[in-house]
Amino acid sequence: MKTSVLSLTLAAVLTASVPALAQDSAPADNTEQPAKPKADKKRIFKSGAIGCAAGGALAFLTGKKDKALAACAVGAVVGSVASYKKQLDEARALQQEAQAAGIPATVTTKQVQAKSGEQVEALDAITLPYNPASMTARDPETVRVLDKIAALAKKSKEPLSIESHGKNEKACQIPLAELSARGSFPPAKAVDKCGQGKSQIVITPVPDLT
Repeated sequence: MKTSVLSLTLAAVLTASVPALAQDSAPADNTEQPAKPKADKKRIFKSGAIGCAAGGALAFLTGKKDKALAACAVGAVVGSVASYKKQLDEARALQQEAQAAGIPATVTTKQVQAKSGEQVEALDAITLPYNPASMTARDPETVRVLDKIAALAKKSKEPLSIESHGKNEKACQIPLAELSARGSFPPAKAVDKCGQGKSQIVITPVPDLT
């Protein structure tokens, strides 16, 4: 009799404990599941936001991947147009600095097609005639212009080619040596055309062959 009562009691305890265990485990499942989408959204944001506009990142977070890709494409095009304009502004600033130093620098432009198909004015060439005697002496005005050329070469988003021309070989080599000492090559490309032509420095964008 005692055995049957004990069995009934044990069965009652087990029956009562099963729902409790189920209730205890259910919240654990509910708390783990929301954490997973958060991790996914964070990963999507990190991969989608780099190089894209803020709108593109927001579209990734909200799950609108098509809109996010479109926003990224637009951002890339805007950056390309902006880099052309920025380089042209910097070229004109160099022209003004050179002219203030007595160097009759000229800037020529051309129309290029951006990735969007839009036509934009871009740098074609900067031509800076120099006096071989002033270049050899490295007078302060010439040094200041070389500083500006080096700054343009290093910060330009579009890579530049810098040519040094002149029949006076000694004077012609100085711009390339001075710009190299200022860390211009690379990112710019040095072109030695010494021994020929007028004494001048010609700066042009490197053609994009991609």
